[in-house]
Amino acid sequence: MAPRRRRGAGSDSDRDDPAPEVNDGPKNRPPNTAFRQQRMRAWQCVLTPKLIVTVFSILAALYLGFGAYLTYLTYTVRDLTIDYTECSRNAPNGPLQLMPEELIKSHFSNSANPNFDPRQATWNRTEKEIGYQFKNGDLTQPSYTATRNVCTIEFNIPEPLQYPVTFYYHLENFYQNHRRYVQSFNAKQLLGEAVGLDVLNGSNCDPLSHDPTNGTKIIYPCGIIANSMFNDTFTSPVLLSVANSAAPEKVYEMKNNSGISWPGLKDLYGATKYNYDQITPPPNWNETYRLGWNASLPPPDLSQWEGFQNWMMLAAAPNFYKLYQRNDKDVMETGRYRIEIVDNFDTVVYSGRKSFVITTISAMGSRNQWPGIIFLIVGGICLILDVYFILSFFLWKPRKLGDPSYLSWNQPSAAGQPHATGAS
Repeated sequence: MAPRRRRGAGSDSDRDDPAPEVNDGPKNRPPNTAFRQQRMRAWQCVLTPKLIVTVFSILAALYLGFGAYLTYLTYTVRDLTIDYTECSRNAPNGPLQLMPEELIKSHFSNSANPNFDPRQATWNRTEKEIGYQFKNGDLTQPSYTATRNVCTIEFNIPEPLQYPVTFYYHLENFYQNHRRYVQSFNAKQLLGEAVGLDVLNGSNCDPLSHDPTNGTKIIYPCGIIANSMFNDTFTSPVLLSVANSAAPEKVYEMKNNSGISWPGLKDLYGATKYNYDQITPPPNWNETYRLGWNASLPPPDLSQWEGFQNWMMLAAAPNFYKLYQRNDKDVMETGRYRIEIVDNFDTVVYSGRKSFVITTISAMGSRNQWPGIIFLIVGGICLILDVYFILSFFLWKPRKLGDPSYLSWNQPSAAGQPHATGAS
């Protein structure tokens, strides 16, 4: 078979002809435009003394101004924090007694009512029969009762708190950012899918994927995160002395399942498609859901349980706050209040602490001094550098911009030495 000739190749007689063809010019030459030929106009910043001083002046004004504003917002927030970690152990089992002042922190204005000192809180502990039935995160008609330790705390609010008033629980030394803890859940199960036991066994949910006493039942929701959910319960604060009213008490109603989580979180959860006989509650939920899941006591719809959604949004630090309840329409009046806490969550076993926080919020959220402090520090550094450059450039040793006498070969030490050139 004769060899094929490459396209465009000439004959043997043509190869000896040194004259090029007319169309043999480059075929991939880019267009002769400023962009393609890299002739675009360019600008390079020249850091003159005036420009440097101007930049640092602007930065100092912005950072100091914004830092002062953030600090002002911080001091407009009113809050009260009460640590009740030792209530079930150290609080008196009888009449109310004063709490140690080191367990109470507060931030109120100097014009607050001195008759209601926020550091004068009292507490006690009692055992009460508590009715349980959780459905979508709300307590409804009890399915059964159980004896629980109840911590009663009375505290003072020395000035009216403008709404919205929020109620947080605060945990210390609880590491939600542990690598294994972070991974311990099943996203499809939380969305409502009936994930099989063959998938959950050996998954991130282990060892809390199935009931160890009954290997055929699936734990719903599975994993360590759900199992360790904070389960202390708080009543709404009760005002003990109502001014200009015949009523002896007045409940300051706070909602614990509406508006306490980010709106987009509910898209990650759904009502389960499991049959009730397929699933069982996590081990730490057994005191609350003692009867398990059944038709009269179905598992909660996780897309509507905002307290659960808040818990599943993991904290990056070991000390964190999570929103429990809030009031968005009523002012919290000055006076003495009572709150009851069902003490279920044991923090002593891991050397942690727990407290509750009642606080107002500003445009930047709850009380946090650090953003304002950081902005003030950065602004102060910019101001110091600005003053230094002003003194250095214009007062101490001013010099002409672009003075060639400062070039190395124009210095006295270089006198008499030949200047190196690029010639070889």
